[in-house]
Amino acid sequence: MNEQIIDWIIRFQRDKDIEALAHLKDYCFAMIEPLIEEFTEKHGEEAGQLLRLKWDKRFYFIFTKYQVNVGLPLDTFVQNTYRFYFMQVLKKAGY
Repeated sequence: MNEQIIDWIIRFQRDKDIEALAHLKDYCFAMIEPLIEEFTEKHGEEAGQLLRLKWDKRFYFIFTKYQVNVGLPLDTFVQNTYRFYFMQVLKKAGY
């Protein structure tokens, strides 16, 4: 993982730096969008729209949980966490 991303994660977790969180959101959206597309194909356009509205609602919370020193690749963490979160969102919405 590149040092800039690690810096953003640490600044957000240590200082609650909102600018660092915004950079993380921009960076991670490329990992999240394919999941939204996958669920859209499976459940339809309305499900995809719902996930696009909801994806950043839990981003702050999700990034309080990521641990840089564990060594889990960021893309694996983001994709697995969001897959689980999106399944919960869709289930709650009746999909």
